[in-house]
Amino acid sequence: MIRREFSIAEGTLLFTTAYVISAGLGIVRQALFNAEFGAGMEASAYYAAFRLPDTIASLIGGGALSNAMIPALLGARYESGDVAEQRLVNLTATTLTVAVSLVVLVCMIFAPFFVRFVLAPGFDAETAALTIALTRIMLAQLALVVLASVAIAVLNARNQFLLTAISIVTHNVTMIGGILAARFIPGVGIYGPAFGVVGDAILQLIILWPGLRANRFRLRPAWNLRDARLRQLFRLLAPNGLSSGVNYAGGIVDTAFASLAREAGALPALFNAGLLMGVPLRLIGVALAQAAFPRIAAYAARNDLVRMRRSLVTALASSIILAVAAAFTLALIGRALVRLLFERGRFDAVAGDLTTLLLGVYIAGLPMYVATEVLTRGLIALHDTQTPLVTNCAQLAGRGVLIWVWIEPWGVVAIPAAFAITSALETVALGAALAWRMRRMREARGER
Repeated sequence: MIRREFSIAEGTLLFTTAYVISAGLGIVRQALFNAEFGAGMEASAYYAAFRLPDTIASLIGGGALSNAMIPALLGARYESGDVAEQRLVNLTATTLTVAVSLVVLVCMIFAPFFVRFVLAPGFDAETAALTIALTRIMLAQLALVVLASVAIAVLNARNQFLLTAISIVTHNVTMIGGILAARFIPGVGIYGPAFGVVGDAILQLIILWPGLRANRFRLRPAWNLRDARLRQLFRLLAPNGLSSGVNYAGGIVDTAFASLAREAGALPALFNAGLLMGVPLRLIGVALAQAAFPRIAAYAARNDLVRMRRSLVTALASSIILAVAAAFTLALIGRALVRLLFERGRFDAVAGDLTTLLLGVYIAGLPMYVATEVLTRGLIALHDTQTPLVTNCAQLAGRGVLIWVWIEPWGVVAIPAAFAITSALETVALGAALAWRMRRMREARGER
């Protein structure tokens, strides 16, 4: 069962189911977190501290490594067989583990500077000190994220999605445990959910490891920075990872401006609104794109542009239609949903009203967000990771400018408004770039 290969439709259904369950657990986690910590100092420190580890994790575990490894692994297997693929896996795991460990050490050392002058310049001394401590705790997960991401790439390249889906389902389990520990064990406090983040990385690796063994992969240290396939992989990973990092770095920009916004509890409300908006984004855009990508990449590796184009169009149309329906539904039930899920304990109706307002602005761009997931993977399948990097950088720059202009007259609403507008422009640019690249490839082969 572990080694069963899934079709695109089966994979989409599997990932969607996994994201539905994970989203349900995420809502439970957030409801417990809101009841325990509300929109006060500890909550603000936790949300801010989460940003740096999450941004670095996105470079490796947010799909960037998997997206880069899958085309490289398929190429190695088709050209030279399983032994070459195994060697590439070990080289990648070793090199990235060493690199990420060094990055974590540097980030831990410079965390005080980063928090006080970049991430949350509006925090007082007590909140900033707590943010620094929590940041250092959550940075500890990143070496484990490397190994888990390598395992996901190996399994997904074979269309073996079961263990990946299970790891998605269990994503919030340890964080819920950390919040419950904070509630029932004196003195744990906000450190409970922070250690829960580290526990999540450990649990994910435990779940994925049997998949590697079932495919006869043994992770062993290997080091050769001159290896041609490793260099090819990093040529894909570097722009793709930076693109994901830039994407997640937008969260750092949002956090910095939210710490300066005039509304009380702006950062917790923004986080909660983003959480609800992320549910349909993962269920539709990420799930569908994740299931379709291995086959799109395989068609690209075999130069079967007809099937690749057909798969892309189907995935893109399906994701947009579903996203429009989801956005309309959230617009109708958003306030009731916030009240039902989040308004309890220290999270009051005022915080709920602000969360609902921000959610309404976010979901205006939902169809574009899910389209971006599909279009980006289409470009990566063609070994073009530079275009998403350029568009992400432009999106982040434009977003920062708009927030800076709007934050004073509009308050925290400026943040999701800027995100929706610049994301729509980015999606249009990605679609044009993908269409142009595929047209050039057809012309080079003498096709219409």
